[in-house]
Amino acid sequence: MRRSAHGILAGLFLLIGVGLSVRVGAQAAPATRTISIATLAPPGSTWMRVFDAWNREVRRRSNKALQFRFYAGGVQGDEVEVIRKVRSGRLDGGAVTAVGLSQIHRPTLAFQIPGMFTGYDQLDRARTALDHDISAAFESSGFVHVGWGDVGRSRIFSNGPVRTPRELAGTRPWVWRDDLVLPTFFQIVSANPVGLQVPEVLSALQTNRINAVITAPAVAVQLQWSTRVTHMTDIQIASVIAAVVIGRTQWNSLPADQQAILRETGLQFMALARRNLRQDETTALRTLAEHGITVVPLDASQRAVWEGVFTQTRQRLTGQIADAAFLSRVSSAAH
Repeated sequence: MRRSAHGILAGLFLLIGVGLSVRVGAQAAPATRTISIATLAPPGSTWMRVFDAWNREVRRRSNKALQFRFYAGGVQGDEVEVIRKVRSGRLDGGAVTAVGLSQIHRPTLAFQIPGMFTGYDQLDRARTALDHDISAAFESSGFVHVGWGDVGRSRIFSNGPVRTPRELAGTRPWVWRDDLVLPTFFQIVSANPVGLQVPEVLSALQTNRINAVITAPAVAVQLQWSTRVTHMTDIQIASVIAAVVIGRTQWNSLPADQQAILRETGLQFMALARRNLRQDETTALRTLAEHGITVVPLDASQRAVWEGVFTQTRQRLTGQIADAAFLSRVSSAAH
């Protein structure tokens, strides 16, 4: 009987010891912090493939103590709603275009003014030169600027040739409801755009509610807008920019080592995104040609007319999105 009691007590002590070791082990394991990021980028796109690779690297560098959860395809709402959710703490950050960025720091729109840059090299120089100022302004507005991305160089896509501003005025073009740049451009060419959010564009093209869009070639292909247009005008309107931002409060809640991981990997993977997205643009232009999209060539006089529209747009936006001194700095840094 005594030996049996000793056995029972030993078994109890063993169970208690195991239970304590499990609880201690559970407490010792680091909790995983998940950073929630929302974007309009569709699943399977270059953006999302880069984000998946970024997430793997962050998990590796942090020993799985830090990771991302990306909400793709606009499931968290449009970009204005995403920025609102970050401010309220319902999201940690967003991968947004100029529409979202303008909700944080309106002068960022200077990088997307029609005719501001002739190519990516000029855009890169301007963003590098102004990066410190932009980052400081974002911090003041409650956000941390993690890294620049690109969407592409926008063109005019339409269901008929558009060679001149007068011909564009005869279309029903789309304008993003929250865009603060293109409405001025359309005013100058006397067009009457239809305001829609991004998810509404394809159905509007299908029903002929709109018959022209100004967007980047890769966007036109990935969102299937190119299946509902017939022509692309051979002139680049503007650089369509993007960036990843995280709320400053959320950022400050992270330990210094995790902040360092996000900064270092953010620069690395945003550079990868820019490179891949620029390659996507070349691929998209080839795809458009293969699918029968007619490229509308412009002669020198027609290009000069468009350049005049770009100049008028920049002049009219001066003071609305940024003061003359800032726009001059952007232009000077690019050239």
